[in-house]
Amino acid sequence: MFRIGEFSKLAKTTVKTLRFYDEIGLFQPSFVDDNGYRYYSIEKLNELQRILTLRGFDVPIDDIKRLLSGSSVVEVLAARKAELESELEKNKTDLFLINKLMASAEKGEFMQKYQAKEIVIPEYTVYYRHGVIDSMANLVEFILGAGEETRAHNPTLECDDYCFVTYTAKEYTEKNVELEYVEAVKEMGVESENIKFKVLPSVRAISVEHKGGYENLRAAYAYGLNYVKENGLEISAPLREVYVHGCWDCDSEDDYLTVIQIPVK
Repeated sequence: MFRIGEFSKLAKTTVKTLRFYDEIGLFQPSFVDDNGYRYYSIEKLNELQRILTLRGFDVPIDDIKRLLSGSSVVEVLAARKAELESELEKNKTDLFLINKLMASAEKGEFMQKYQAKEIVIPEYTVYYRHGVIDSMANLVEFILGAGEETRAHNPTLECDDYCFVTYTAKEYTEKNVELEYVEAVKEMGVESENIKFKVLPSVRAISVEHKGGYENLRAAYAYGLNYVKENGLEISAPLREVYVHGCWDCDSEDDYLTVIQIPVK
C-alpha cells in the first residue's frame, strides 16, 4: 500500500486531485486508517489512469462515473466526440465570420450597410401556424410542416408570393422559441388543428434588407428600429422576418436575402 503522497508521485497527479476525486466519489483509496490517512494499492494506478485519460478529453465526471459503473466506454467517448465535432463546426463558422469582418474592416466597413425604406404592405389573406420549436435549427422543419398540413386539407389552394415569421414570446430565448409562421394565399381555406386562416389588413412599414447568413440579422433589426425612433414613428404590430432567398434556392449563404418589416403608424 502507498500513502497518498507516494501514490501521487507514481500516478503523476496531485494530492489535491486525489482528495477531490475521493470526496466526489469518483476515485477512492483502497483503505483509510483510523487517523484518516488514505492508502492506495498498486492496482489502483490502472483505474486512475483510465479516469485521467478521459478527463484529458474533458469527459464530464458524471459520465466517467457511469462508465465505472458499467456503461460502455465507446458510448461515453462517442458522446464526447459528438460534442467536440459540434464545437469544431462552431469554431469553423466563427473563423469564417471573423475573416469576413476583418476583410470588411480593412475596407473601412466593419458592419454591413443598410437602407430603410418606407413601404405599404397590401392586404393579404393568409394561413398561419403558431407554435414552439426547440431551437432555430428546427425552423425549416416547422415551416415545411405547416405547408404539408395546409396542403393536406386544401389540395387546390394557391399560395401568394409572401411569407414571414414573427416571434411572439415576451423575450428572446435560444431554446423553446415561440413563433408564428404566416403565408399568403389566394383565398380562405379549410382550417385544421394547427393551421388557421385570417386576413391581414394593409399596413405601413419600414423595410430593411439583409444580405447573407442569419448570424448577424440582429444588425438589420437594430438599424430598422433606430430608423423608427429617429423618425418619430411607433411600432403598430409584431415585426416580420420575410424570407426572400435562402437555403431552398441558394448555394451560398452570401446570396441569402431576408427582409425585416416593421409595421408602423
